[in-house]
Amino acid sequence: MCQKEYADDRGWQKGKARKYTDTVVDRICALKKERLAENRYFHGSEYIQMDYAKQYSKDQRPTIWFIEEAIRKAGLQTRKPKKKKKGGAEYLLYPVESIKNLGYVHQSADFIGKKYIVGRSEPINIFSTSYYRPFKLYEIARIEAEKALYAIERLEHQWRIYPFPDVCRIDNGLQFRGTARGKRAVGMFIRFLLNLDVTPLFGAPSKPWTNPHVEGHNRVFNEKVWNKNFFTSLEQIDQECERFNQESRDLFTFRYARLIVNTPFRYLEKNQNIITDKLVSAKGKKVYFIRFVESWEAKTKAFITVLNEIIFLPEKYSHQFVFVEWNIEKELLSIFSEYQKEITPSICFRGMEY
Repeated sequence: MCQKEYADDRGWQKGKARKYTDTVVDRICALKKERLAENRYFHGSEYIQMDYAKQYSKDQRPTIWFIEEAIRKAGLQTRKPKKKKKGGAEYLLYPVESIKNLGYVHQSADFIGKKYIVGRSEPINIFSTSYYRPFKLYEIARIEAEKALYAIERLEHQWRIYPFPDVCRIDNGLQFRGTARGKRAVGMFIRFLLNLDVTPLFGAPSKPWTNPHVEGHNRVFNEKVWNKNFFTSLEQIDQECERFNQESRDLFTFRYARLIVNTPFRYLEKNQNIITDKLVSAKGKKVYFIRFVESWEAKTKAFITVLNEIIFLPEKYSHQFVFVEWNIEKELLSIFSEYQKEITPSICFRGMEY
């Protein structure tokens, strides 16, 4: 027997996967090329697996790992794989477990930034949302302005179709936190979330990677939708945003339809009254913050900033992440450290009324 074949007479050559034939590899490459030729916005391995399952419904679908290997060996990769940096987040005590423990359904929201097209001086504003646990769905939409009001309108529309989250992860923009002046102010967007029993989670300022799920997809929008199209009208922008969203919805339906049917998620009712002008009740209401502890110079107190208020911490917490809980009902600010999945309450500040 040739040494290139295994001794069990199965006939596979060394270096080739046993589970799939060359036909499967050819199909994968063809599906990848088809997505590229049709200028689809998404052509990653998950989408190739979806296309394969639809086109060859009677065959076993190849794994994501095998699809990635087949595409790599065929030289069809469209993005260089990122080099994984190990240990950075753990070294800085990033609160991974604390975030996970906040709830079952997690979603991020963000404003992509002002855009401009030829022949129009007014800016164009894009709002984006990204579910990232326990399912994935990313959508973008043009809105009138980067204001809480329009973000709320968009989320109201979305949460009548898709589950609304237990946790909404946002950055520290004024549109989300409400004001640059008053301390511990509960702005319109925070009230909107809390009145629906959705927990607000603010990422760390100046560290967009602490909200990676929506930031990564925003980059996809900028690279594939905005930079590769020559827009001349709002209608054209809306059309491309909808095409982008539909591709995301297709994968959502393919991968998570059974989960949606079998899980009692929460949805907004058709005529449900949404209250944003006041906090209906403070009972059980909490707001969370991911913060990186800083210090201005040597031998000064470490500090974090929470809703326009500087909170001083012992120097030993400098240059690490902490997880901050503001219990509105109890007027209590609690700061936690996390190391190797162990969460330790560190400091409490009482009298933190809003």
